[in-house]
Amino acid sequence: MLTEISELIGMEVYTDKGIALGNVDDLIVETENQKVDGLFIGNPNPLLVEHSKAVSVPFRWIGNVGDIIILKYFPKFVQTGATPERIPKVRKLTEEIKHFAHSAEEKIMHAEHSAAEKLKGKKLSDEIQEI
Repeated sequence: MLTEISELIGMEVYTDKGIALGNVDDLIVETENQKVDGLFIGNPNPLLVEHSKAVSVPFRWIGNVGDIIILKYFPKFVQTGATPERIPKVRKLTEEIKHFAHSAEEKIMHAEHSAAEKLKGKKLSDEIQEI
């Protein structure tokens, strides 16, 4: 249970999709009403924030606070003013990750198919004896 707002510093922050955004570096406090206005994430996930530029997360976006902070909203991707002609490294990395995942999935399916073909028509006891 959170007893002081200073305990928020250093906590991990996740989006509503379960993607790690980063850690709380500081709090944004509205001094007049003495309320936390938001969280400051100093080095956010480059898959969510272009160039890992620091972002402020409004307090109203926070869904739950426990051992971690879970947001109820965060944009799919935050751009930081990159020129349209330039493809951000983050997007290129995202495409490479998608390609790698697809390639790995194909290799797994091929291995499963090969194993099934190898075992076709053999008894399990025969296969155990070969091992």
